[in-house]
Amino acid sequence: MDYPMRSIAYLAELVYAPKQYAPADLQRLHSLAFADEKAQYQNFQLIPGGAAMSNPPAQANMVSAVTFLPDRMQIREEMSGISREEFQERVARLSGLAFQVLAIPQILVQNFIVRSLVNARNFYDSREFISRSLLNMEEEDFACLARAPQIVGVRMVFPQTDDNRGMFNIRVESYAAEPRSLFIENVGVFKSMVNAGNVGDLTSNFFATYDYIDGNVIDFISQFDAREETPPPPPPSP
Repeated sequence: MDYPMRSIAYLAELVYAPKQYAPADLQRLHSLAFADEKAQYQNFQLIPGGAAMSNPPAQANMVSAVTFLPDRMQIREEMSGISREEFQERVARLSGLAFQVLAIPQILVQNFIVRSLVNARNFYDSREFISRSLLNMEEEDFACLARAPQIVGVRMVFPQTDDNRGMFNIRVESYAAEPRSLFIENVGVFKSMVNAGNVGDLTSNFFATYDYIDGNVIDFISQFDAREETPPPPPPSP
């Protein structure tokens, strides 16, 4: 069963040994990024210990930014409409510039976050899908809580193994802004060294984080979606 995935946020946090930046180097990096349409940021600001670069938001809640802190680089795209491929390319370009201009010797840890929305096929309300089908709970099971939950979800943590690189921290929750949508987040943590010679490992690890949602987690969800059907609520009375 096909479940179209709508990604609403991509984040990359690339951690390295603490470093002092020269402001001129940070400004040069911004100039090079600004000239590259796949890594372009219009705004530049020096901040304590580093710099922040961003694009002006085209809509509410949109973020398109990269921040250089003394021990890490953080790349954020939230509600910006950027594709997975475009984000991968942005991570690769900015990392290459950091190695080249800022003389960062190597990245020690990579944290990637993918946040996406998926609609269950047979449940109008995602809270019902999670509580009734995924968790096998009935309405009376919530009675002792004396309040109806606004968000219902589960969390699963998968450690790194010999056959699976990286640790994955999965959240599957109802989504308050869209009652029918399921919110899925994967935080992938990779403790592998990356330098200028193997930047491709960054994009591979980000794709593994994305693909675990698009493949494994959605396959997991689909098993429960087929179990029981709930009709949509009736239209409001005139």
